Amino acid sequence: MKEVIYVGDPMCSWCYGFTNVIQGLRNKFGARAKFTLVMGGLRPDGTHVADQQYTAFLRGHWQEIAAQTGQPFSFSILDRTGWIYDTEKACRAVVTMRRLKPEAEWAYFAAAQKGFYHTNHDPNDPASFARLAEPFGIPGDSFLEAYSAAESIAATQDDFRWARSIGVNSFPTVVARDERGLGALTIGYRPLEGLEGPLEAWLQDGRTEAQDG
Repeated sequence: MKEVIYVGDPMCSWCYGFTNVIQGLRNKFGARAKFTLVMGGLRPDGTHVADQQYTAFLRGHWQEIAAQTGQPFSFSILDRTGWIYDTEKACRAVVTMRRLKPEAEWAYFAAAQKGFYHTNHDPNDPASFARLAEPFGIPGDSFLEAYSAAESIAATQDDFRWARSIGVNSFPTVVARDERGLGALTIGYRPLEGLEGPLEAWLQDGRTEAQDG
């Protein structure tokens, strides 16, 4: 089966804006292509401490994305400073869910996005991600044990390396893969109506807008 690979990051604001787009593609084309989620690592192991200048920048950026995509943002976290914009923890949480309950990976990814951008949970606290796992039937302590395991850390790094190996450095990126190789459907945000046609064309004749490689 042909494969559609979504490379994103739970703490990437444009990926959050892309939530309904990728869900729409999965709903429409999921029976005709395998959809795979890869953590790209926007700021893995980041050390940037959010100060007033940075939170002001984020506020304007998030307002722009909310206006363009319709996704609801909460800005209360931007009233605080001192937290670190490190996305490895959020990415590792998604990979942990993949290891524990793979059928819930996509839904958990969306929950982690909403947890940061709409609920404004602490992105540096693993307990925040453990609480998000409980509605999926994973006890918090079990999640934290798996989250801290060397296997989850290594698997997260494997996702990052794979994304970089195909030249993906910006998110969201959607890549199509078949027997001919890889081709980009989009690099960056595009609305659903701008992707349905290209994906349909690829499914029918194997061609993408970007050059296959």
